[in-house]
Amino acid sequence: HVKDQLDETLESWGYHLIDLQLNDIAFDEEIMRSMAKVVASNNLKAAAENEGQALLITKTKAAEAEGNAIKISAEAEKIAAQLRGQGVALFREEVTKGMAHAVQELAENNLDPSLVYFSMWTEAIKHFAEQGKGNVIFLDGSNEGLEKNMQQMLAMQHLDRPGGPR
Repeated sequence: HVKDQLDETLESWGYHLIDLQLNDIAFDEEIMRSMAKVVASNNLKAAAENEGQALLITKTKAAEAEGNAIKISAEAEKIAAQLRGQGVALFREEVTKGMAHAVQELAENNLDPSLVYFSMWTEAIKHFAEQGKGNVIFLDGSNEGLEKNMQQMLAMQHLDRPGGPR
């Protein structure tokens, strides 16, 4: 059957197959083991390459994910910092309005507006003492020290006024 098929193919090329012999070739057992080892070795090599590629992909994806997490965290921190800044700015604006209102009321009632500055100074000292966590604060409690502090606060009051010190 094989001879007839080959003969037909060869005839189209101008040849004719006269005889065909097929031999069943059996290899020695050691050669078969050796060939099996070569095949197994090639399979192990391919498996190791595949595992290496898989590990590379896994580590690359993990690094990309970590990089993205860092970017997201940085962006969130940036937004949080902006919002904190806006909050501080609004707080200062409200404090300024409150101080202006308090100074106006004191002036309308014929009281010295510098009382607002003195009150703020004493509140700040109270806050330092309560929140200081064991830190030492040195204050000049003498009459001269208080007078000096009041003069400095009054000078700050005139900084932004026309004709006042700059």
